[in-house]
Amino acid sequence: MNLPWFDDPCLPPALADLLLAGSLGRDHLLRAAALAAAAAQAAPAAARADWQRRQALLLVAALEEDPLFGPTAARLLSLAGQRLPGDPDLWDPSFGALAASLAARFAVPDSTAYYERLLAGGGGARLDRYLENEIRNGRHALFWLHVALRRLLLARDFDRASALAGQVLTGDLAPLGAKVAGDIALLDARPTDALACYDSAQAAASWPTGLFRQGLAALALGETALARDHLRGILGTMPEHVSAALALFDLVSGQAHAVARLPGSLSIALYTFNKAADLNATLTSLFASDLTAPVDRHHVFVLDNAATDATPAVIAAWTQRVGPERLTGIRLPVNIGAPAARNWLAADARLAAADFVAYLDDDVDLPGDWLARLAAAAAAYPEAGVWGCHVADAQNPAIAQGIDGMLVPPPDGNAGPSLSDLHAQGFDYGGFAHLRPCLTVMGCCHLFRRERLLAAGGFDIRYSPSQYDDVDHDLRLVLAGTPPVYQGHLTVGHRRPAPALVPVRPEQLAGGNANWHKLCAKHGDRFSTMADRQRQTALADLRRKWLDLQEAGIVG
Repeated sequence: MNLPWFDDPCLPPALADLLLAGSLGRDHLLRAAALAAAAAQAAPAAARADWQRRQALLLVAALEEDPLFGPTAARLLSLAGQRLPGDPDLWDPSFGALAASLAARFAVPDSTAYYERLLAGGGGARLDRYLENEIRNGRHALFWLHVALRRLLLARDFDRASALAGQVLTGDLAPLGAKVAGDIALLDARPTDALACYDSAQAAASWPTGLFRQGLAALALGETALARDHLRGILGTMPEHVSAALALFDLVSGQAHAVARLPGSLSIALYTFNKAADLNATLTSLFASDLTAPVDRHHVFVLDNAATDATPAVIAAWTQRVGPERLTGIRLPVNIGAPAARNWLAADARLAAADFVAYLDDDVDLPGDWLARLAAAAAAYPEAGVWGCHVADAQNPAIAQGIDGMLVPPPDGNAGPSLSDLHAQGFDYGGFAHLRPCLTVMGCCHLFRRERLLAAGGFDIRYSPSQYDDVDHDLRLVLAGTPPVYQGHLTVGHRRPAPALVPVRPEQLAGGNANWHKLCAKHGDRFSTMADRQRQTALADLRRKWLDLQEAGIVG
């Protein structure tokens, strides 16, 4: 195709939205591949090969995301006879042989009822022994290894994960064993080992696009030239790999390490209820961070939502420690919920003097440069309505809780809006570290210009006590033409465990579902307008970055 993929007038909007959301998440990429296959069927004969190529490379990316999932390999094998336009075979014979071995050896048991019973009973050592026994003795070893590795990586038991993978991924699956070993090492913060494993995997069976995680390992190691070469190579084969393009631009432009100062004063606003220990830890990280270099003046306000624990004593102790000129406590007689607490803080005359307002949850761990990183996002995108960040689980930082949320086509043709969940489809290997506009950012650490915060209207108290009030506010910012911006180079730890670690309580699940229905009913037909604006904004941002990379001679 002569035009860049994002300027192709034949690109279906649904596929554009999936591609723009990112190139991560197995199921997300499988959906994109299915849409590319449908586009190939509908395309004129002259364009069909290009669409089939997109389909194949999206399947390869899905296999990188979840390399033990045999059905993805089976789909790839159905394209084995296809040739790339003007290129040799779609993949090296060694990669085709690896995919064939994976597809042939991945078998789903007739019944998983016993496993389900063990899981419902709390799992524990009995479940671990069952999985290890099935991996050693069963013909479904790959299936059970797939299950066991997720369980072990959630628990950050990297040694046992490596040992189990090493038992199964041998012989014709040895190249896959090297790939999985690299993934485990990268999650275990051993990027040098990860790079060595990925080199071995590529030498044994060369992946058609290269490995995105190989570039991420180089980034984690600080090997910028190596990272640039890997990311550039991926885009040379698969320019639709948006996550690689965003990572490459931020690396080359310096955004990956940028810090800045806010042009004005700042109010930092927290609200809390019966979480005294969490609040104390949050204030510890807040006052240990750099609050002077990134801003001229700052003041911290903590709203106590009628707590009955030691919260008042924590606030009083911190006020004495840092001084009332830096911290002010506000105590309410009743718990008014999160949306109303945000509004109360925004309406306080003492906050009104500040140019910026940063809202923090009472259970976050802030890095020292959190404010300078948000200031860099504000400098790069001064028109944004809010600047948010990458949120990781504090217990297991390989679990992303908050990324750049985007509207995507609802799965299976369901009616109603759908938010991207790439981060929930696997572990976080560093692929969400980029800076760009989006639809919504997680509300546990975000920064506003005060006048834009107020202009969008208050946080809707119909979402009380909590959940989706921040999303609703972000949607109104999108409709106002000031969309959120995601600063993925700032990671904030969130001490509320992710659902993958601690199941959501029934009342929380019910409240969240109810508030989601409120959100859908409130905005109704406006979601199509939001999707159009999101697509236009994301395309314009990607186009600008791609042109800059072209002018620098980095991409073709």
